[in-house]
Amino acid sequence: MSGKPKRFGIGAMRYRCTIQNVVETQDASGQPIVTYTDYAVNEPCQFLPTDGIEIMRGRQLVSNIRATFRLRYRDGYQPKMSVLFQGQRYGITNVNQVDGLNRYIELTCKS
Repeated sequence: MSGKPKRFGIGAMRYRCTIQNVVETQDASGQPIVTYTDYAVNEPCQFLPTDGIEIMRGRQLVSNIRATFRLRYRDGYQPKMSVLFQGQRYGITNVNQVDGLNRYIELTCKS
């Protein structure tokens, strides 16, 4: 077993996602309005679902899904952004470079 990190090929990035910025504004009465603007559209990515949970909170079924998205490296990804993937919005919780190089980036997300 060699000490090289595990790599993935470009063929593993078979899905498409959209990265969005969260823009918060206020209406006339001071209530916050949250809108989303596209940062990167139709980005090739690798989708890795890590885990999910469904629990009952106050008579409502709440589900949380955690996933990891691997994308080509681009400056500017931040934890306050979100990933739109197959109609589901995932909030970014962590931004990590794969292998410490500026080739790929890993976005840890939850919905």
